Amino acid sequence: MSKKYSSKLVGLLYFLAVLIFAILASSCSSGKKPSEVSQEDIDEDTNSNDSKGSNTFEAAKLSLYLKGDNLYMVRYDNSEIIDLGPCTNNGSVMKKFSIKGYNKKLDLFCSFSDYDGKTYTLYTSTSKSPTERTKVADSVTIHSALKNGDILYISNKELFLYKNGKTVSLFKEKEGMKYILSENQDKLLIIPSRDSSDKENSANVYLIDIYTGNTTVYSNVNTNSFNYSYELDRICYFKNNTIYQLKDGNSKEIVRGIEKPYNYITFASDKVIYTSKADEPTSLYKFDFNGNEELISDSLEKFVDFERREDLLAYTEKNSEGKIILKVAHNGKTLGEYEDIKGDRDVIDEALPFKSKYWYFFSEENKKLWRVALEGSSKGEIELVNENITGFSDLAYAQSHKVENDNLLYRAKIGKNDYNSLFLDGNIINENVGKYYSSANLENNDNGEYIIYYDTLSQTSYEDDNETYHIWENGKDTVIAKNVKDYNGFLPYRNKFERTYFLTDYDYSKGTGLLKQYINGELKDIDSEVKGFVRNNTSSFSTIFD
Repeated sequence: MSKKYSSKLVGLLYFLAVLIFAILASSCSSGKKPSEVSQEDIDEDTNSNDSKGSNTFEAAKLSLYLKGDNLYMVRYDNSEIIDLGPCTNNGSVMKKFSIKGYNKKLDLFCSFSDYDGKTYTLYTSTSKSPTERTKVADSVTIHSALKNGDILYISNKELFLYKNGKTVSLFKEKEGMKYILSENQDKLLIIPSRDSSDKENSANVYLIDIYTGNTTVYSNVNTNSFNYSYELDRICYFKNNTIYQLKDGNSKEIVRGIEKPYNYITFASDKVIYTSKADEPTSLYKFDFNGNEELISDSLEKFVDFERREDLLAYTEKNSEGKIILKVAHNGKTLGEYEDIKGDRDVIDEALPFKSKYWYFFSEENKKLWRVALEGSSKGEIELVNENITGFSDLAYAQSHKVENDNLLYRAKIGKNDYNSLFLDGNIINENVGKYYSSANLENNDNGEYIIYYDTLSQTSYEDDNETYHIWENGKDTVIAKNVKDYNGFLPYRNKFERTYFLTDYDYSKGTGLLKQYINGELKDIDSEVKGFVRNNTSSFSTIFD
C-alpha cells in the first residue's frame, strides 16, 4: 500500500487483521480447509501502516531480496545468504509477491524464476530446505498463498487452486476483475473493478466455494456501490435508491426509497445502514437487514464517517436555536451534544484507538482536537486535547490486546510550522518529522511502552525514499537507522527492530543499496548492490491479487 494512502484506513486494516481466524497445518500443505485448523496456531497479518511495513511477515521469518538477476533469501535468526538462483530473464524487478500464508506452523513459502515483467514460474519450498523447490506452475500472472498451504493463482487468464500437488480450475478470468477472499479463506467473490464514476454499473458477480468449486452467478448487480462482510455471508449493493442483498442466486430487497448509505463502505459488516430517505433529505435513519427503521434525526447536517465499531454513531445537526451541534451516541443512547466543536463549513474527522475509552474528533475549521469519554465517571464529557493544529491524521496502535489505550498518537501541523509534528495527545514527541508522509506506531507489549516512527526530513519528494527511524521511550528519542529506503523484519515494531533488515544508502543512479541487519542496537553489514526486497503482498482476507 502506498505511503501516501490514509493511515486511518491502514490502521483499520491492521485492527481487522489481528482478529483473523486461526489455522493448523503441517510443514507442507495439510489439504484441510482453513476452517478445520486449530486456534492455537493463529498467525497475525502484521502488515503495518506504510508500504515498508507490508514486508513485515511473522510466519515467514525470512526475507527475500534481489541482487543482480538472482533471488536471495536471508533468515531473521541468522544472516546466512542463500542464493535461490536466477529469477528474471530480462532484468525485470519483482516488487511485490505473495510469499506465504499466515500460519505459524507452516514452513512452506513461495519463490519464483523467469520473471519477464508479466509472468513467472512459481515454486514452493521450506525455509529449512529453501533450494529444494517444487514447481507449482509456469506462466503465472499472480498468486496468493493461503494459510493452510494451498495456493490460488492465475495463469493464461484462468484461476486455479493448487492443493496437495494437484491443480483444479475454478474460473475463466474476464478482463478487469477484482478477487475478494473470505476471512475463513474458503470463499472467493469475483466482481468487475469499480470505475471512477458514481454511476450505476450493472454486471455479473461470481461467488465461488473454493473447495467444492460451486459457483453462484448474480446478474445485474451495481458493482459501483458494492459492499460485503468479511466472511462473505452478507453481500449487498445499492441500486435505484434500494439496497439489495445477494442470497441463493437472487437479489433480495432490503430497503427502498433511500439515499446512498452514509456508511456505504462498511454497512454489510456494520450490520446496520445509516442513510436519509430520498424524500426526506435532512433525515438520518437507521435500518437493519430486516427492513426495520429508526429515525435518528430530522435535521441532519453531516454524518461523521467512522469505520471501527457498530455501537457508535456521530453526526451533526441543527438544534432548536439554529446552531450546528455534534451528537455522539453509544449503544443507541446519546452520550452528549457539543456546540463548540465545529463551524458552519466544517469537516469532522474522528479517531478511535483500539481498546480506548475515548473517541477523538478533529474540527478542520476550528483547528481543534477534542475527545469524548465513552465510559467511566467522565462518560459523555468532552475535553480539549490540542488546538491550532492542521493536517490531522491519526496513526497506528499495536499495543497488547489486554492493555487499554487511553492516548492518541497522531501527526499534525501546528501554528506556522512548515513541518509535520508527531503528537501523543497534547504532547509533542517530535516537532519536525518532515513535509512528507511519515508513519508511527504506539506499542504496548512485553517489550514495554514506546513509539516507533520515522521522519522524512532528508526526503526531497514523494518518490524519494530516505527516512530516519526512531524509537521514543521514557521521554528519550533514539535513532535506529538513517538513509533508509526500505526495511523487512520479523514483527519489527514489536521487537524494537531487533534483527530487522534495512536497505540503506540507496544509489538511484545504480538502482542498488546496502543490506544491513539491526542486531543488539547496531547495524551489521550483510550484502551490497542489493536492488530491493521482494515485498510480501499476501492478504489474509478481502482483496487479493493486488
